[in-house]
Amino acid sequence: MIQRTTSILILISLPFLFIIACSKQKTENPFTYPFVEEFHIKRQPDKPYSEYRAFYLLTEDFEPRVESSADVDRIREVLQYASSLSLQYKVPWTHFVDVNTLAPAFISDDEKLKQVSLDMIGDLKIMIANGDDCQLHLHGPINRELLDLLRSEEKLRVKPSGAESLQGYRQRKSFFFHSFYAQGYRDLVTSLIYGKHFLEKSVYDGNKTVLAFRPGGWDHGSSSQDTFLYFNALSESGLIANSGLVTGEFGTQNWRVGNDPGHNIATVNIGEKSILEISPTAGPGGYINPVLTNDLEKLVDSASDEMVVIVSVFHLSALQKIDSNGEQQTNRQQSSEELQKQREALARHFQTVADLVSRKILYPITLRELIAVISEQQ
Repeated sequence: MIQRTTSILILISLPFLFIIACSKQKTENPFTYPFVEEFHIKRQPDKPYSEYRAFYLLTEDFEPRVESSADVDRIREVLQYASSLSLQYKVPWTHFVDVNTLAPAFISDDEKLKQVSLDMIGDLKIMIANGDDCQLHLHGPINRELLDLLRSEEKLRVKPSGAESLQGYRQRKSFFFHSFYAQGYRDLVTSLIYGKHFLEKSVYDGNKTVLAFRPGGWDHGSSSQDTFLYFNALSESGLIANSGLVTGEFGTQNWRVGNDPGHNIATVNIGEKSILEISPTAGPGGYINPVLTNDLEKLVDSASDEMVVIVSVFHLSALQKIDSNGEQQTNRQQSSEELQKQREALARHFQTVADLVSRKILYPITLRELIAVISEQQ
């Protein structure tokens, strides 16, 4: 009798196990969410880029280690190298700056670290003057000491609302909603607003507006509802663009950043407002990386009525020499030979892009410039 009952339970459980297995195989694709709509850039006559086949947007997440003045000295040397490549080959960078890495320039008790951090910000300003662009990046909440300083200088009213416009919240908006979504949402908007204002003051001297954000770890939530809330927070923070939608489940083969050329630009509709999504171009390892071998020409869509956008992603901190030091993370330690190979690979990439520019295939552009191009067509 026990054996028969067990058999029946197994048979009953099989459909549920099948459903669970299928649900795990499902690929979450934000480009198919109902509030995300692909945007295609029309080819227009009499523009500087009219004769080119695609835009090329070279981005990097600026998140160096800044625990000592030696760390900053090393990343400053990397910035100088990156700037020299950009000036030589006429290919600008768009830096997504993690503002927490700039915090020591304003809150450090180490005067030497504070001064070299200010010098590092000066390096970014020089790169901006030479044609580069800086936008906002964070891997977590804004540094608490920095936030306190910014609040003392500028008191901003951050609304606790916004989460009320969540799509499809099926429960009564009570304990969990108010404890997690409402307060967590307010903290998110606070970091975005103050981070945006801080970057505008520190690298642009208040002369330009920060327009876009890239989420650290490409984390914009794990569901349609989370992603809608994320974009709603961007909108309430005064940002108009994002760069970093991901498809699939992290750590599995179906995970990748962005989308294919011609499908990585979208409009994200948040009520009466919208956010422009300019996603990286998907590639080996998740996205197109300038130090990895990629056939950029093959990525370009030959459609005559559309300008596709190739968005590559790099981390200049990958070229930063990190000393082996006790509990130091070993995954960021590379030998001088390995770092030199990375530099050489980056230089070859610039040479390749310059060749494609000369052949009217790629048109280098910053994110700020690309937003202006798209805005003309929206």
